[in-house]
Amino acid sequence: MENLEKRIKEFAKKAGAVLVGVAGPERMDGPASLHPAYILKGATSVVSIALPLDVDAIYEFFNKQSPVPHNIDQGIKNQRTLRICMEIEQYLISLGYGAKTVPPNSTYRRSLDPFMVRPTFSHRFGALVAGLGSFGLSGNLVTQDYGACVVLGSVVTNAHLKSDPMQPARFVMDNRCRTCKLCDKSCTMGMFRDDEEEYLFINGELHARGKRENLDFCNAPCFGLHGISRDKKWSNWGQHWIKEWMENRPDPEKRAEIRATYMGVGGRTGDSGLRFDVIRHVARDHYPREQFEDILPAYKDLPKDEDERRRLLLKVYENMGFPGLERDPNLITCSQCMLVCGPDFEETKKRYDMLLSSGYVVPDADWKMVHMDTYEEALAMKEKYKRRVSPEEMRKDRQMSAKIWYTEYFGLDPVGEYKDLIYRQKVKKACADAGLEGKEATAPLLINPAYLSSLLFGRRKKRGKTFPVEFIKKN
Repeated sequence: MENLEKRIKEFAKKAGAVLVGVAGPERMDGPASLHPAYILKGATSVVSIALPLDVDAIYEFFNKQSPVPHNIDQGIKNQRTLRICMEIEQYLISLGYGAKTVPPNSTYRRSLDPFMVRPTFSHRFGALVAGLGSFGLSGNLVTQDYGACVVLGSVVTNAHLKSDPMQPARFVMDNRCRTCKLCDKSCTMGMFRDDEEEYLFINGELHARGKRENLDFCNAPCFGLHGISRDKKWSNWGQHWIKEWMENRPDPEKRAEIRATYMGVGGRTGDSGLRFDVIRHVARDHYPREQFEDILPAYKDLPKDEDERRRLLLKVYENMGFPGLERDPNLITCSQCMLVCGPDFEETKKRYDMLLSSGYVVPDADWKMVHMDTYEEALAMKEKYKRRVSPEEMRKDRQMSAKIWYTEYFGLDPVGEYKDLIYRQKVKKACADAGLEGKEATAPLLINPAYLSSLLFGRRKKRGKTFPVEFIKKN
């Protein structure tokens, strides 16, 4: 009789998984987000899968031809990954095991700082220990055949699985990243450093990645709130540029000030809450195929007309129960550190060159993104058509955002915090033993009262006055 691991992988491939690996109980020693029992009591193992993103859609995204194909592809792949994982879950249950699917994204542990977005179970960690790839400079999981351009999914189970071989801890960092570093150059804010490493401690080994400056340096461009490159030579598909960051990147240590700045911009867009709500539902909740996957065609079958493409997206959002995104239905505006990373340096360089030479896209009078060749033209267009929404739209949007973040993700996770403290001690000792003191990769300690106070009640000046972070105002 075939062993269980082989049967699971054959089933996953038949269901549509392109990459699949498994990891057993001996592989689950690491950060709190690698503990499968957080998802399912008694879970000890993980089945990890990956689906590659469409390269032609990425080309259109980087070339500033159209953001729609990649947005469609992201939606399809997230839903497909979730569906495949649910089928694997049911297969394991049919064999008499407990199993639980972890949605591809937007499942975060409750935290006193809800914007810390710490996953309930990290797909990157799961894929790492299941042998699908290893960490790159950006912290993304880099696979051999597709680079970092994959959507990951996980199923945790109480079946005691025999682990697949892992890649060496520094395989990607030493063989690719140290001579490439194009993911860093593709980040509008420079969230991680290309010349300094930090380390995660997983299963007795130190795994390197680029040192993170500040997670909010990722949050701002990811939500389309700061889309201009650091050298102002190109933009991504985000509609907004934060003026005070265009000349000088903010000090990454001034966390409260950075967060207040981009939340102030987000609070004036009128649709930040709605956009995030759709993103998290696409990545977290499964929709019937006829309501989602079957409506959105593959890249080769997409209409050529941009307005028809936009209507496709809007139709799906309406089917999901989310009207109101007519102004800009393209929810994916960045992710460039992942998208630029192809299977080898030549492909990665090709994508980076597309991004570098593609110029700028900025909204016109109807908030449709139009291409500009020079920074001066793009800036003039932004000044000419400044985005304005009514105070009522802003008020409703802020209320919606506050409701999502503080009802879904705010709270205290004592077990997770305790495990995090234990893990901190382990990684600190491991780094010290390796002569890497202070290089451990950990988020700011939430139970530090001064840090928590600065996050929740940080203030910044505006027109000679001060005001609290907008998202936590009492409406």
